[in-house]
Amino acid sequence: MGLIKNTVHYCCVSRDNQILYSYNGGDQTNESLAALCLEKSPPFHNWYFETIGKRRFGFLFGDGFVYFAIVDEVLKRSSVLKFLEHLRDEFKKAARNNSRGSFTAMIGSINVEDQLVPVVARLIASLERVAAESTNNELKSNLGEQSEVSNSTKAPLLGRSSKQEKKKGKDHVISLRGIEVEEHRKSNDRENRTDVSAGAGAGTSLEKECVSSRGRSVTQSFEWKWRRLVQIVLAIDAAICLTLFGIWLAICRGIECTRS
Repeated sequence: MGLIKNTVHYCCVSRDNQILYSYNGGDQTNESLAALCLEKSPPFHNWYFETIGKRRFGFLFGDGFVYFAIVDEVLKRSSVLKFLEHLRDEFKKAARNNSRGSFTAMIGSINVEDQLVPVVARLIASLERVAAESTNNELKSNLGEQSEVSNSTKAPLLGRSSKQEKKKGKDHVISLRGIEVEEHRKSNDRENRTDVSAGAGAGTSLEKECVSSRGRSVTQSFEWKWRRLVQIVLAIDAAICLTLFGIWLAICRGIECTRS
């Protein structure tokens, strides 16, 4: 299993924009790029990652120190974060071993490069090994999927042709039965639609007859009420006339008023 080389292009430890330790994979532009990134490092973060192009920039913050790395995008963020955490732990260990006073007071005056060089080299090798294993696993997975696809597209054996022909014959019979069932269903649907149309026509004529009969009954009722009202008015008029005639007879004592 081959290892992926040069996955870590640059890493460093800095404080107040002063680089206390750095590793460069060979490209001198990494130093200027790292200095620019450290000046623009995001505040109020425990860690931060940004991917630009094919490179990933990782920050780890703690106790006023910034642990920074420039790696390939093939490396996962979790792996880079573990790398920076190990770098932090090894840097603190080397600083304590070389300081006589306070760790934060003596950190700027001690030289920890000699102790960190083999440690960082081991961490980078471990990180590259993890990246290689991940890449190989993905490659095996892709090859397995391609193998399954190729096997599924191979021509069937001659011994299986009869089974496939039988299956095709069964499928053909099933399809013919399905067509017959579908035609029968369509015929029943047409008959049902005809019955429904006839029923609808009968219902329509029945509704017309009901409406006509209702109209006649309403007209007859109105005429009967009108005649009844006329009869009542005429009876009242007759009663009034008879009453007035009787009063006139009483006053005139018969027909004496007509005699002069």
